[in-house]
Amino acid sequence: MNKINLTSIVLSAFIFLSGCNKDVLVDLDIPEAGNYAQLYMSQAANNPISMGISITDQVYEVPYAAHLGGPLTAQTDISVNFKVSPEMVAAYNQKNNTTYILMPEGSYTLERSSAVISKGSQGTGILKLAIKTKGFLEAFESYLLPISISTSTDVNLNKELSTTYFVFTGSYAPGEVPREKVLSMGADAGSFLVDFNGDFLRKDPATGDLLFYKANVASGQFATPPKTISTGWNVMDKVFSFGGNRLIARFASGGGNINQYFLSQDGVFGAQREVGQGWGVISTIVPFKGLLLGIGANGDMTKYPLNGNGDFDYSNIRQIGSGWGGLAHIFPYQNSLITIENNGDMWQYPLTDDGTFGTRKKIGTGWDMYIKVITAGTDLLALDTNGDLWRYKFNPEGLWPLKK
Repeated sequence: MNKINLTSIVLSAFIFLSGCNKDVLVDLDIPEAGNYAQLYMSQAANNPISMGISITDQVYEVPYAAHLGGPLTAQTDISVNFKVSPEMVAAYNQKNNTTYILMPEGSYTLERSSAVISKGSQGTGILKLAIKTKGFLEAFESYLLPISISTSTDVNLNKELSTTYFVFTGSYAPGEVPREKVLSMGADAGSFLVDFNGDFLRKDPATGDLLFYKANVASGQFATPPKTISTGWNVMDKVFSFGGNRLIARFASGGGNINQYFLSQDGVFGAQREVGQGWGVISTIVPFKGLLLGIGANGDMTKYPLNGNGDFDYSNIRQIGSGWGGLAHIFPYQNSLITIENNGDMWQYPLTDDGTFGTRKKIGTGWDMYIKVITAGTDLLALDTNGDLWRYKFNPEGLWPLKK
């Protein structure tokens, strides 16, 4: 079987092992310096080590190692034992409010269960954990594998860093991601799609009519023909749903003023009003819970809190990010933003209600095959150049590689 080396994914914890052309001067004249020596796993400082891996015949290789902390190298050979610790899964879940299950037996193999930190060195060297997926892992199930160290040598063990928790989430193999065609609209469908609580709206590019497509809850298909719910929407260059019961639209001309329109779940319009002026200077507008996120031409992102009446909280308008320009797609998904780059890579950015970002993670590749991607509840809807609309039963816990 082929082997895939995942060393580059998790080697940040081992960065100090890489070669360096400059000497680093360390003062070793420390009283009782040997008392500072502790055995540990550097990866444990970044627990858990999370990885999405495709379910294929290939074998994945993940690094693990042990190190000696403190200012001195090992004064004698230090024997280190490595073992998988199944009994620690339940305790980890209870402490962290997670529901991980143990990696199935047979899906993992330690290169060695013991190693030596040789006299004069500070590490065992990098060993490889072999992971098999096909026949063991289920797609989008997350598995926990605790690997612990121990020693019979007379050296202190750093108990806080003696176990590395690896989390593996299985994903579909590249090019084998399931999808379902839910609507065919023809090549002149345009790229204007708006999610509306699982249903969606489309602007007819020829007439400017606003069309309402109702979803069949059981089948996931969309009823045809669609219902025309309004006309004259060619004057708008951006339209999106907001707050579950409204549309917000920006006029293409003038200063780019924005209006809000209340809309029932059956596509019936209610009250409307202007809520903002001068939004023409903003390149992209993204709705996120009670915020409008505006991205300027320079890529800066600003949050604009907007209440249920359509009034902005001007005192809490502030910049929350930069570097958001040049993306092919950006849309909200639950407690995050999802972006698709021009090369088709998909990323998830956790985002709090007040506009604070967490660490992004890559969740897909090959999404440049679509001209528009939107949410539909927890699913994604993707429109191709033929006007076919595809539904993905989405789960951002794993990787979605659309192409081989």
